[in-house]
Amino acid sequence: MRPLSVYVHIPFCLRKCAYCDFPSFTAPETLVEEYLKALKIEIEIYRPFLSERKIETVYFGGGTPSLLKPEKLLPLLDLILSGKPGDDLEVTLEANPGTVNLRELKALKEGGFNRISIGAQSFQDSELALLGRIHNSAQAREAFEAARKSGFENINLDLIFGLPGQSLGDFLYSLNQAVSLAPEHLSLYCLSIEKGTPLFLKVKSGELHSLGDDLVASMYHSACRILAGNRYEHYEISNFAQPGYRSRHNMVYWTYGDYLGFGLKAVSFHDGIRRGNLGKVDQYIASLKEGKAPIAYRTGKRGVAALREEAILRLRTSDGFLEEELRQKYPRAFPAFQKKLLALKESGLLEESKGRWRIRERYFFVSLEIMARLM
Repeated sequence: MRPLSVYVHIPFCLRKCAYCDFPSFTAPETLVEEYLKALKIEIEIYRPFLSERKIETVYFGGGTPSLLKPEKLLPLLDLILSGKPGDDLEVTLEANPGTVNLRELKALKEGGFNRISIGAQSFQDSELALLGRIHNSAQAREAFEAARKSGFENINLDLIFGLPGQSLGDFLYSLNQAVSLAPEHLSLYCLSIEKGTPLFLKVKSGELHSLGDDLVASMYHSACRILAGNRYEHYEISNFAQPGYRSRHNMVYWTYGDYLGFGLKAVSFHDGIRRGNLGKVDQYIASLKEGKAPIAYRTGKRGVAALREEAILRLRTSDGFLEEELRQKYPRAFPAFQKKLLALKESGLLEESKGRWRIRERYFFVSLEIMARLM
């Protein structure tokens, strides 16, 4: 059976963070219940497809999935897996430190979740307030400890760097606090100030000031050195893992694997076709009440467009890609694409060894610029 990953979007939050432009929002309990009913209908629509594939990873993201009680989340997981989770399955829950407790985490662990991603973001209370997070640094530590006590042996911590007013020392304090907890995985995201968010408006008005590129780059490269010294593998631009603890779910995205997305604005990709769900919750629910898949668009890429997309996704990782693999997959498109690869190799931005192409780690921070030159 061909492998498949599954993503489930839970869009609800207690409060929208100041930097967030994801499809997430606060909602009354009645809307939450309507959404969950619609989500179950959507999963049922794709049950025949799910039965034909070997599900290897499931990821509940948001929003704040941990806002929902285990008795709401576990039936969704059971519906996806038909009640038969495999021993080698990776099942991840995104969690906000302000929404978890030991009892519920134990129930989730016993119910099939075996990986948790905790959105700590910072261990500085002033920075958490700036970001509009609902938790403080003490709660972030407590959430991690509760996850450990509940039996989770695969824990990710999210951190954000490049905040307005943040110093190198501020960020390294948070990083070192995270490392001291010894999570199996760390995700470090450079803050993107998205148009229309409260943080964007404060920067635009001059109330806050964005950091310079040199300082942000220094934060990133310092983190790379510290994490390498603590046995974390830098396996993707923003992600670091202890040996054997890469995010298998995210690796599916980066290696052009097949995945099925359920929920508001969720994206699916399989058999060369990408499709996205409706982005307005009332339309999403209405479509499923009528028994219709809530599809907003379908697109398919072939030839050079597909080659570029796959190569760029794979170059996000330390593994890069094997030239022969892509040459065989895209025989007509590859020769012209190879000229761009060779030009980047000559400039030192890409390296090639035994047919494997990679971005040099020291250039990960400017990877978007490199990838733009491959388009």
